[in-house]
Amino acid sequence: LLLEDRSQLRQMSGYCHHKLQTVKISRFCSSKSMVELTSHILENSVSLRCLTLDTTNCGFRCSGDRSTRCSCLVRPWEDDEAVLVIEKYIKGKVPSTVKLMLWSHAASVMTFY
Repeated sequence: LLLEDRSQLRQMSGYCHHKLQTVKISRFCSSKSMVELTSHILENSVSLRCLTLDTTNCGFRCSGDRSTRCSCLVRPWEDDEAVLVIEKYIKGKVPSTVKLMLWSHAASVMTFY
């Protein structure tokens, strides 16, 4: 996703979330669909005050079937990639009225934008 053109991101049709004020996305990763979802939330949530993106445990994946089997894949680079994707695609879309909070191993602390 880091090498892709921003214009190739899909946009969801405009359902407006009038009462959504706080959003936390755990295990935020660098996938295209995660960026598209986050962009949709930012663009269509008129009451949003705080968006928290937690990039820790990005390597935690569940199988595609409906089983409860999940595994922790050791992918230390995923946290770093997720932070870079946030910087490239998300940070510039955050309105001044919204506090962006980031949890990451790369930063070792919570970062506020």
